[in-house]
Amino acid sequence: RPKLCPSYHHHSAPRFLPRVAMSSEQMYIVKRDGRHQEVKFDAITKRIRSLCDGLDPKYVDPVPITQKVVEGFYKGMSTSEIDSLAAETCAYMSQKHPDFSTLAARIAVSNLHKNT
Repeated sequence: RPKLCPSYHHHSAPRFLPRVAMSSEQMYIVKRDGRHQEVKFDAITKRIRSLCDGLDPKYVDPVPITQKVVEGFYKGMSTSEIDSLAAETCAYMSQKHPDFSTLAARIAVSNLHKNT
């Protein structure tokens, strides 16, 4: 399990988010242009949040989705693989609410557009 670190939001109580460094070395991803970049939890959450327009916020919260996605990370994972993992995670979560299925499709289509 990932280690936890506090994250404070101005409008809510403190949340505990996973720290993505799962070993002594910092985790990194491989960007679409081939550059390596440190994993940024907030950037992944922002990407997922940008695709949540019109979905029920009572059920579809980008932070827990990102937490589940980060659990499947490995060093050197590409951004395209992160998108695929996020889409698969949301598809699995569609058992809880159908909006997760919509989000899974949006992530997959967005990933396809970025790769072409």
